[in-house]
Amino acid sequence: MRSHDRTEVGCCPKSPTAADRRRRAPRRPNERGVTIVEFSLVLPLLVILIFTIVDFGIYFFAQHTIQFATREGARLALVGRTVSDANGQPLSREASVVKKIQDCAAIVIPADRLQISVYPINADLTDPRDWQNTRDAGSPGAYMRVRTRYEYKFITPFLGALVREGKLAVTAQATYRNEFFN
Repeated sequence: MRSHDRTEVGCCPKSPTAADRRRRAPRRPNERGVTIVEFSLVLPLLVILIFTIVDFGIYFFAQHTIQFATREGARLALVGRTVSDANGQPLSREASVVKKIQDCAAIVIPADRLQISVYPINADLTDPRDWQNTRDAGSPGAYMRVRTRYEYKFITPFLGALVREGKLAVTAQATYRNEFFN
């Protein structure tokens, strides 16, 4: 530290006074309004950034929800359980899997926007032909796959312009072997 920055005792730096600050940063008449102009230039970029972050947050939440719902539907299917409809009538295994997925995803996604397929897979674990929108929960001991798909539409027009039709596919799948249930 320089000697003129210390107080008389010589141990602590002197804090600047309001007069010192005014002397260091004089205002010029031609700089008035610069702050508001700079703010008006930065604000749109900041708003776009914030909405982009929120939009991606919603996308990743939808993706996580689809994965969770698909996993829960697969768990229900592999043990051979069924659920009941709103009237208490038991549903088929296939309808139970679909209902479970729709119920678990309902917090984010309307049920009619989900594409759900439940189907047995080939011995080499590949998909059979024409598996899309198939609903067959298979027999005990069979290898099965549950696949859920959802088209996420971006809210932010900037992001929507970056992807085809403003939509991005969210897909989740679970492969499992049915237990030997009755």
